[in-house]
Amino acid sequence: MRRRTLSALCALGAFGGVLAAPTAAQAADPHPSGPSVRTDETRIYVDFGTYTRPKDLKVLLRKPGTDTPVATIDEFEFLEDTDPCSPSCQDDPGETTVGTTPLRLADLGQYAVDVEYDGTEGETILHKDEAVFDYHLIPQVKTFEVSGKPDVEHRTVTVKADATLRDPRDGAETPMANGRLVLETTAAKTGLTTDAAGHVEGPFTFTGTEKHDLETYENDVKVVLRPAGADAAHGLTRQVEVGYTVTDITLDSSTVRGADGTDAPLTGRATYRDNDGVSKPVPVGTPMSVYNVRSFKTGEDGRFTTQVPVYGTRQQKIALHGTPWLSTRYVPVSPDPTTSAGFHRLPTVTVSRYKKVTVSSVFDRYDLPASTTLKVNLQFKAQGTTTWVTKKTIDSPAVAGDSSRTVKAADLPYQGVGVWRFQFPGTQQIPAGPAPESYIVSRRTTAFPEFNATPEPVKAGAPLTITGKLNTENEDNGQWSALAGARIDIYFRAKGTTTWRKVGAAATGDDGRFTKTFVAAKDGDWQAKYDGDDWSHFSGDSRLDFVDVQLAPRGSSGPLAGGDATWRGSHGAPTRRAVSRG
Repeated sequence: MRRRTLSALCALGAFGGVLAAPTAAQAADPHPSGPSVRTDETRIYVDFGTYTRPKDLKVLLRKPGTDTPVATIDEFEFLEDTDPCSPSCQDDPGETTVGTTPLRLADLGQYAVDVEYDGTEGETILHKDEAVFDYHLIPQVKTFEVSGKPDVEHRTVTVKADATLRDPRDGAETPMANGRLVLETTAAKTGLTTDAAGHVEGPFTFTGTEKHDLETYENDVKVVLRPAGADAAHGLTRQVEVGYTVTDITLDSSTVRGADGTDAPLTGRATYRDNDGVSKPVPVGTPMSVYNVRSFKTGEDGRFTTQVPVYGTRQQKIALHGTPWLSTRYVPVSPDPTTSAGFHRLPTVTVSRYKKVTVSSVFDRYDLPASTTLKVNLQFKAQGTTTWVTKKTIDSPAVAGDSSRTVKAADLPYQGVGVWRFQFPGTQQIPAGPAPESYIVSRRTTAFPEFNATPEPVKAGAPLTITGKLNTENEDNGQWSALAGARIDIYFRAKGTTTWRKVGAAATGDDGRFTKTFVAAKDGDWQAKYDGDDWSHFSGDSRLDFVDVQLAPRGSSGPLAGGDATWRGSHGAPTRRAVSRG
């Protein structure tokens, strides 16, 4: 006999009972998180988030507040996975939704939806109240006509439509008497009411600001008629061809004045030409913009007010964006900076392999009343912060009137990953202007976690092996990793001297390790150096390793005569190199 297990077993704890941890032999819900259930007017869809459907799956319908099902559905159709690469093409669990066929129930109304299936031991698993199924008469727009060819001068058309109510119990349709419909465009929504026969007919006036229907290649707009409270699938869509006319923009002034880096007001009027060539105001709400900066719309009589950025003397454009009704139009506006100063170009920043930063940019000054010296701050903002920190203040001479000058700071210490900018803070007489920030600046630190010269001590004329490892740091997460393919220069400083000489080179392998073999000649310090690269890594030095070389007995002869050392690379080819002499 099958056991019946509710999804709310945990409620047993309220009676003081203790539930033992389940074992392999105990019953279990194969889908403990339950299904995902959704409905439409006639069908119920069940998704367990996996391709495997549980055994003996059923959907039970019951009236809310009762426990007895009025319908049991055990036949389903598979629905194709609509997103076969979620969360990824490799990890997709193969989600498959199953759905009922269109349901024919005895009564209209709302039903609670329960889902039942077999557990791992054949017991019945029941998930209650997974959804509410609203079984009702289905409104539908059956016919829809739009008569007329409107233009911006004549925007009224005639609409005619019929709507019905379909009974899902038997498929019968009846007129949707006194029903509410919504006529919708990209600019507005209008409510309509059907008569006793489900019919509606009357005028409709476009705003003249509707957008193009991008689904066609014609100069038309989309009009959707649907039942109120229903989506477009229950309605009908029509494309209405629209007449097109030429536009003009008249500015009250083609110049705006304001301090550099501020916004200045601009006013004007947008018009179109009718069939007789007469200028008339464009419709209220016609879309316009300060091109690529900000958008705005026209008001009454085609008038508009907007703000134009003053960014030096860079010319701006005022645009009327084309619609099915109106042509596109651009007019220029010329900013005129008042007394002010600032930067308009992105700073140029370089970071050398030796952790030195150079920053330069052009400092623009406008309408200065007299020659003066302006103080400019060089500032840095670390990645992940919002605070600018001044690293240096620079004096920049400025002549009267308008002028430009390059400001530069060199040999600054590297501050880590972040951005730089020059900023003129302004004075009482000269307002501050723009201060754009640079692109993100970064280089990776390198280090030698291992370096060794062996053996120590070593007999003169015997092999001396230099080994080490080079790592690089990821400044985003602070993790270190091997740096492969880097050239490592080996240096030697004889005991009692101050001069370092490069005596060989090696390259790091995939693990960041390198090796080089020499013939020992004199006491002294050994060191490895990495000189960095052109753009991504800083240079780095290893620690010093002193090697005591024990000289051969007096009178012996060999490769050490004259103080020369023979070094041998990793492939064994001998080469003569001079060693610094003490």
